[in-house]
Amino acid sequence: MMSESGVSGIFSFAELRYLRMEAMDLFERCLTEGDPKLLEGFVERQISQEPPRLELLREVAEDLHQRLLDLYSSRYEVREQVLQILRDEFGVAAKELLPVNSMKSDQPFYLDDALTMLRQKNGTLTEADELLLHKKLDAPLTLEAQMHRDVLMTEYLYAYVMDWVMGLNAIFTRRYWAASRYAPLSDWTH
Repeated sequence: MMSESGVSGIFSFAELRYLRMEAMDLFERCLTEGDPKLLEGFVERQISQEPPRLELLREVAEDLHQRLLDLYSSRYEVREQVLQILRDEFGVAAKELLPVNSMKSDQPFYLDDALTMLRQKNGTLTEADELLLHKKLDAPLTLEAQMHRDVLMTEYLYAYVMDWVMGLNAIFTRRYWAASRYAPLSDWTH
């Protein structure tokens, strides 16, 4: 037979898992809608609990961090696809792309950037070449621009949750320190 504390531990784990899933669903909606308010509201509800659900917030931050790493990786793969198309279809070497600021920064790479670069490299860029470039790069560059927006939103939300986690950690540490420092001597002997 399970003890009462074991049952409450299982319930707490199940509740924690449910709330984590809810947080990530809200996060997905934030990305879709381009607005962080849904996850911000969720976090505010968790910190208003007594005691605040610090462990949940830590796990949500961990989930957001993992999602951020996945977004970075996916965005890198899309950029590599764009670079490969430029190399294979237009003969632009990778070293020629490095001076282009948008290719080495966190900013999205736009079709106009590619056209400008190709015009500079090859003054005889034809209208057919430009149409081919549009056809080949439109989808990956649109995807990369969306990923850029998702990265910015995820970075913001991760920082938002981590700020609360660190702040709550500081409050709990101060409370514990103050309680142990000013506890009567008789509390220390038991």
